[in-house]
Amino acid sequence: MASNFSGGGLAPVDSSVPVQFPRDLDEMRSLARERFKERIAHGGLGSGCECHDSPVATAEQTGGDDLMPCVAGVRFIDSGQVYYYDAGPAQVALNDWVVVETSRGKEAAKVVIAPTNVAMSQINGELKPIERVMTADDVATMERMRRESANAVRVFNARIRHHHLPMKPISAEYSFDGSSVILNYSSSDRVDYRDLARDLAAQLKCRVELRQVGPRDEARLLGGVGRCGRTLCCSTWLPMFPEVNMGMAKVQDLSLNPGKVSGVCGRLLCCLSYENEQYRQMKAIMPKLGQDVQTPRGDGTVISLQILKDLVTIRLADEGVDAQFTAAELGFEAPGMKRPKVVAVATEPETPAETTVLPDAGEVVDAAADEEAAGEGEQPSGNRKRRRRRRGRGGPKKTE
Repeated sequence: MASNFSGGGLAPVDSSVPVQFPRDLDEMRSLARERFKERIAHGGLGSGCECHDSPVATAEQTGGDDLMPCVAGVRFIDSGQVYYYDAGPAQVALNDWVVVETSRGKEAAKVVIAPTNVAMSQINGELKPIERVMTADDVATMERMRRESANAVRVFNARIRHHHLPMKPISAEYSFDGSSVILNYSSSDRVDYRDLARDLAAQLKCRVELRQVGPRDEARLLGGVGRCGRTLCCSTWLPMFPEVNMGMAKVQDLSLNPGKVSGVCGRLLCCLSYENEQYRQMKAIMPKLGQDVQTPRGDGTVISLQILKDLVTIRLADEGVDAQFTAAELGFEAPGMKRPKVVAVATEPETPAETTVLPDAGEVVDAAADEEAAGEGEQPSGNRKRRRRRRGRGGPKKTE
């Protein structure tokens, strides 16, 4: 059945109109972003797509209130994660401030996903209701608790110095009703703060909870400016800390000096994970530095790569000048396709030959040996493959 390719994702299907596909990858991504924004504004992620369609659309049609609850996604002030609450009879809309019940008591939260009907299988844990939409008095209470938080940090710092404890105060978080406060601190060692907690509870006149945080959470709570000149991702929009390792910096050809790829928290930059997959896919098909390739202007050697721009700088052997080519002009396929054969790199007998990683096969083979064997009408032996894999794992090298 033919259908229109619409950016909204909510328009009815017209079978009389032929299919219109996006012209390129950038247009496809822009249309996907528009559809995502419209689905959020008109009922969240569960609307506008067929994956959530069901013969029973609402709880009234099914006769049961617990089958398809109307939930809303909220986000707290001190967290970037989205939590789902039962909207119930409360008339909440996008960007409304509401009062919800948590394990710490009543908290103020902002609605970031409009109320929509979802299946119970998509909800983890107990679904608590939204108590009410915040009034003008509630907003004034929230602002007053925010001012009290600054005073609580000053009291916290003074009592730490009084008890001579190796702690650094970070922030204070009052509950919405002011019945409890969470004091965040950082320390290199475990601290016995029982006397300090009793002293703080007597001064602040509420329930006190001390929580030790790590370097990343410290940067998220305090905020700051990153190396890019913008506010920290973790303190603005990043819901969870991604898994980052030094291998990502190596894949992106960045400096392996930890001081140059670390953020204000002293840990590896979270943004290393943003483009790592794209770098990995492009590097699997693009030529390597020092590799000999054939170009439309003759043979040459790769001297530099611009991965994201898909450009390769070649030093031409005949002309002795540098020229830039796209990967397609050099005969390299798009991401996801197999890598074509290229001219093998000449190596010395005692130097291990250049290796090529095949994205689909998932194994390392000897490119130079394969070219030589293909020229002689022979197939590369399995023993040669195993010998190259042992070298890659750091095993003993054998010479022929």
